[in-house]
Amino acid sequence: MKYLFLALVSIFLISCNETEKKDQPFDSFVYTFSAQALDYSIKFNNSDTVYFTKRRPEPASNSYAIIDGAQKDSLIALVEKLDFSKYQNVYEDNAIMDASAFKLYKHKDGTENAVYVYGTKAPEELYRYAAQLNEYSKRLNFKQYNGKNPDFGNVSKN
Repeated sequence: MKYLFLALVSIFLISCNETEKKDQPFDSFVYTFSAQALDYSIKFNNSDTVYFTKRRPEPASNSYAIIDGAQKDSLIALVEKLDFSKYQNVYEDNAIMDASAFKLYKHKDGTENAVYVYGTKAPEELYRYAAQLNEYSKRLNFKQYNGKNPDFGNVSKN
């Protein structure tokens, strides 16, 4: 009887965990920032691990941070605010040669959404959103990661 009870509790907990993942607004979400001297990406997924890769300045490196429930809830709330359908896929100011750029990329149930911004021609709320992601990532305690590189998806313009 004790084993039956433990089995039922285990099944219940596993099914609750799977339901929680299905309710997430993304399977993965990547924020990429690039400027002349700085180029990095941050990847959030449905786990408690956030990945960070720095391509510039050299040397390139990978790191990770473990987030707690409150940090994850904060991130989910931030991602839920972003409605990709309101935006064009690309905003770029070709008159500027050395502007910074960023890309917001979301993958959910096989559907990909992305917004790429280069220069100053995008809606102001996208810049505020990027700033919030920068601030969020600064609060994380990243540690060096020497394992297999996580897939950050397509971090380029298209």
